Amino acid sequence: RIAVSYDVACQYVKHFRKRFEAQFPDIKDHDRFEFLIPKMHLYAHKDNCHYRYSFNYTEGCGRTDGEAPERSWAALNELATSTREMNSAHCHEVLEDRVNNINFRK
Repeated sequence: RIAVSYDVACQYVKHFRKRFEAQFPDIKDHDRFEFLIPKMHLYAHKDNCHYRYSFNYTEGCGRTDGEAPERSWAALNELATSTREMNSAHCHEVLEDRVNNINFRK
């Protein structure tokens, strides 16, 4: 099973199967994906989303909140002005260095 955390998973999942089959026709186990809404975003959704897409009610997710990717944005956002004029290779290298540093400090 693969848990996918997305702010509007309840909307994205509606056409996921069709899009997945079109993009990856050779992969048949698309039913392994389980879509969940990060905890901070879940409260803006309707009540039926709270139970169907909540990390709290999903077996195997433990105390995951689904917000981990957003935690590094503050550290990456400060690079926006310095990477704006870089070519894609240099930009990639700078961002990769910062992400490696974030992971090292954990």
